[in-house]
Amino acid sequence: MDSKNAEQKKPLTRFGEFDLLKALAIMGLPAVHVMEEALEGNFSSPGLVKFSYMVIGLCTFGPSVFMICMGFGISGGRTKHDAVLRNGIQFLLIGAILNILRWFLPGIIQSALIDKNLLNDLDFCLMSDIYYFVGIYYIFYAFMLKIGVKTPGLIMISILMLTANMLLTPVMHDLIKDPTLSALVGNYIYVDETSCFPLLSWAIFPSVGILLGDILKKSDEEKRANIMKRTMDFSAVLFISFVSFLWVYKIDIMKALVSPANEYITDLPNVILLISLALFLISLAYYLCKHIGSSSFMEFILRISAFIIPFYMLQWIIIAWLFYGLEIAHVKPGSFNLIMYLVSVIIITFICIIVTINHGMKMMKTLLKITNVKKKKKKKNKNNKKIEGKEV
Repeated sequence: MDSKNAEQKKPLTRFGEFDLLKALAIMGLPAVHVMEEALEGNFSSPGLVKFSYMVIGLCTFGPSVFMICMGFGISGGRTKHDAVLRNGIQFLLIGAILNILRWFLPGIIQSALIDKNLLNDLDFCLMSDIYYFVGIYYIFYAFMLKIGVKTPGLIMISILMLTANMLLTPVMHDLIKDPTLSALVGNYIYVDETSCFPLLSWAIFPSVGILLGDILKKSDEEKRANIMKRTMDFSAVLFISFVSFLWVYKIDIMKALVSPANEYITDLPNVILLISLALFLISLAYYLCKHIGSSSFMEFILRISAFIIPFYMLQWIIIAWLFYGLEIAHVKPGSFNLIMYLVSVIIITFICIIVTINHGMKMMKTLLKITNVKKKKKKKNKNNKKIEGKEV
């Protein structure tokens, strides 16, 4: 009886905290992206604008946690540089496919119906996005593996990149004015608010994830529990201390949390706050998973976590087409209110969950088949082999 109960309580996966946070970060994106599109398109009502500050707070942990979890997934010292390089190219292609589906195609329809310039939509396709970042980071990491850089060196190089980005940000902001050039350079160095995930400023997050993976994947359960406890204590103290520092020196805490770099702050406050918050959430999720690790909810989370690429792509495509449709329909500015926002988020999230759970595997196989860059080995038939053998 005891062995049966123990088997029932056994976690579905050893590192469920990373799957849990990765899935929650992805499922929270429709709320953020609908709000961002409503604000940028000038559709949001005054009441929705006031509510937006709360929603944008979701950005404080979503991307950073996702990137740390991504880094954790590729860690462990068993990864070869050529495989990482291929994955990087695949992610770049996935990002390009997503941008064509969410910006370029509806942009063509929009330009045909309401005579709007398509050039802006082409610039959108080049802009820094999370899968462009993942692809560029994989390629960067493959190069680090090729030249033999270990994880401590990777962390130091990421910090140097962060420092370089901090110094180059004002130069790029003043020097680059062309939208197309800004979109391209913004994938590597922060230029303006369109530079969502520049490599130099965001590489530190997956690098920290790789470090966590190197440490945790080699640890037994007792050592891992001790590491998580110390991580929770350290991250909580760091977060509270740094928030106090920002408050005393009258630095906008929310702006420091949600922005990787801008004219007001450098990258450093943002990174310290986000890493400390992410580490606290990871350690908190570890203890949570010890209680729900074998539950049906955790089984659901693991399915979402396994198919985050289809979920991410689908929610963006639906949201982008929704707001292109509002613009084509000449919806009045300020007419997208709080109720419309909440209904949209619930429906989009529900659709993405259902489609991802039921068709995530098919979507992933199709996507990976399209973006496959691995050379196929030519199969020789038996007759050719026999002929070659006789000739030899």
